[in-house]
Amino acid sequence: MDMATLLSTDRIIFEDEVSSMKKAFEQLSRLLQRGESEDEPGADAVFDALTSREKLGSTTLGNGIAIPHACMDIPEPIAALLVTEEGIKMDAPDKKPVHLLLALLIPRDNSQMYQPLLKELAANINRKGLYEDFISHKNPSLTLDHISSFFITDIAA
Repeated sequence: MDMATLLSTDRIIFEDEVSSMKKAFEQLSRLLQRGESEDEPGADAVFDALTSREKLGSTTLGNGIAIPHACMDIPEPIAALLVTEEGIKMDAPDKKPVHLLLALLIPRDNSQMYQPLLKELAANINRKGLYEDFISHKNPSLTLDHISSFFITDIAA
């Protein structure tokens, strides 16, 4: 699996301002909703899963970056990216606003298999000033290319 499989241009959005973590998670949930059939989770289920996981502990990394994630009954992992210029208050270790939220849904039946994926995403995306690069061009294709360049090899899945 590569970043282009996990994240696509139609699941990358740019917002000047997002008023709260709740609003950010609502936007990400709409991007991540599967809902193609009755068996797949809709936006409300995705939102509930992301917020429930966040209550267990903050998914912020510092440097203006967070990777909210949750396990759900889905066939394969999927990601969405929200980049906001103003940033939102979350429980970041460096106490700075979060500008880049890379949300990830992971299949529940293989959740342990995806721990390395989370670690690799965190290690590769945690770059100071990264959101500034993305905000400067506000282009989903360029953003996806930029993120994909961090991963020399395909992401193990």
